[in-house]
Amino acid sequence: MRLTEIRVSKLFGMFDHTVPLNQSDRITIIYGPNGYGKTAILLLVQGLLGGQFSKLRRFPFDEFSVSFEDGRKVYVTQTQPAESDKEVPQRTICIRVKYPDGKTEEYSSESSQRRDGVGFPLEIVEHSIAGLQRIGPETWIHVQTGQHLQLDDVLDNYIEFLPIRHRPRKKLPEWLAQIPREFDVRLIEAQRLIGISDSRRPRVAHAETRFKPAVMSYAQELAASIQAIQAQYGTFSQQLDSTFPNRVIQRSPATSLGAAELVTKLKELEAKRQRIIAAGLLTKEQQAAPIFDPQTTVDETTKNILSLYAEDVEKKLSVFDQITARIDLFKELVNKRFSYKQLDVESEDGIRLQTHAGLTLLPIDLSSGEQHELVLLYELLFRTKENTLILIDEPELSLHVEWQVEILKDLARVIKLSTFDVLLATHSPQIINNRWDLTVELKGPRA
Repeated sequence: MRLTEIRVSKLFGMFDHTVPLNQSDRITIIYGPNGYGKTAILLLVQGLLGGQFSKLRRFPFDEFSVSFEDGRKVYVTQTQPAESDKEVPQRTICIRVKYPDGKTEEYSSESSQRRDGVGFPLEIVEHSIAGLQRIGPETWIHVQTGQHLQLDDVLDNYIEFLPIRHRPRKKLPEWLAQIPREFDVRLIEAQRLIGISDSRRPRVAHAETRFKPAVMSYAQELAASIQAIQAQYGTFSQQLDSTFPNRVIQRSPATSLGAAELVTKLKELEAKRQRIIAAGLLTKEQQAAPIFDPQTTVDETTKNILSLYAEDVEKKLSVFDQITARIDLFKELVNKRFSYKQLDVESEDGIRLQTHAGLTLLPIDLSSGEQHELVLLYELLFRTKENTLILIDEPELSLHVEWQVEILKDLARVIKLSTFDVLLATHSPQIINNRWDLTVELKGPRA
């Protein structure tokens, strides 16, 4: 499911914005002066599609709406607290869906903040809910996804796991609960160089929560992904090898490749294997001798065996297809930007960096601009599922203008590989470059 349009009226009490999403290029750019609501729009979209309703209360507006490609429209309105109740911030939101046939459904939700609190120490949250770590007074991070959750979000999504004293919230209706299941939405924030450590350790108090640079976390994550796929390759190879003799006996010679086809196929497979090795995906033990290349005439029995062998090699190597394409593009784009240094990928450390003088660098040794480039490309290539809606806030941060000019070209190549949509907020005319057809300008209030 894809979005087709976003609208918000009286954002901050004054701005009316309409953002039609580009369906063909899958990239939409919103730009405008500071304070016009670019980041607010991204957070409102994330809040609705991700089921994080606290974000819908974060900014004042009259109505926020999104339109889906199936004709549905979802509207969000706010009710401000009465003047006498301002010490109790209980802003109510109402969410309404309108279907193409005119049918509507509605849900309202009041802020969970109350005079008497929630009735339990907030430290209990991360002890009760696996995967959450506290990073602020009333803020948690879901380590696996990187989502930031406010107290309202925790109560909305995990109330049944918590020792709540007050009356639980009413259950979300199915039509509303379905929206986060239909949409995979991911926000790449402006402050994206710091992440939380995902170490497997006993849960700790808020003050002890450990942070680490995102480039280091992603290097470790990439290493773990490579090791997992190497293990998958090993298991699959053993399964095929163990049944190879029986399958040779049962195989019909009529299914064998001709001699010329066999030579071509084996050469193609060897080239593919070398590409996988260059991507850092095969261990030394898995880097077997070059695939057999028959240069002389072989009999029918040998052709039958080699044909099955070629089929098995193709199946084994197919395990690496998706990650190889992503690593190749990751290395190409990063190394095109970096000066006097080379990035490689391998299974032990994930990312290996070396200067042209032969010195080894850690990812944290990169400049802030280089780290921003690496983090952004990693997020898009390795943490984004097909048909995700990616929200990117200020991709130009710390980047030289020459790098900014290349961002849309890079995005187009990554989108062609991974197929997702991008809503991008920027101040930079260099990023827009000559693609003003992708832009939506956020304008001030009408006079």
